[in-house]
Amino acid sequence: MDESVKPKQDYRPKITGGLILILLGVLFLLTEMDRISWADWWAYFLVGLGGIFLLEALLRAFSAEGRRGVGGRIVAGLILAVIGGAHLIGFEEWWPLVLIAVGVGVLVSAFFRK
Repeated sequence: MDESVKPKQDYRPKITGGLILILLGVLFLLTEMDRISWADWWAYFLVGLGGIFLLEALLRAFSAEGRRGVGGRIVAGLILAVIGGAHLIGFEEWWPLVLIAVGVGVLVSAFFRK
C-alpha cells in the first residue's frame, strides 16, 4: 500500500471538543468578571452546547460523507438550547418551547433520514 495515501481523518470530534473547551473558558471568564452568576452558568453552557451540536449537524449535513447522525445532533442541540434558554428566560412561561423543540427536532430528523 502506498504510504503517501493516508485514510481520511474525521475532523469533527476535534472541532467539537475545541468549541466546548472555548465555551467553558468563556463562561468561566464571564463568571469571574461577574457578568453572569455562578448559579446560572450551567444554563448558558446548555445553550452553548446546543448551539455547538446544531453547528456540528450543519457540518455533517453539508459534508461529503453524507447526513448520517444529523438528526440526532439536531434533536439534542434543540433540546439542550431550549432547556438552558428556558431557565434563563423563566421556565414557568416558556416550558412549551421544550415540546416545540422536540417536535421540530423529530420532523427534521425524519427529513434527514430519507
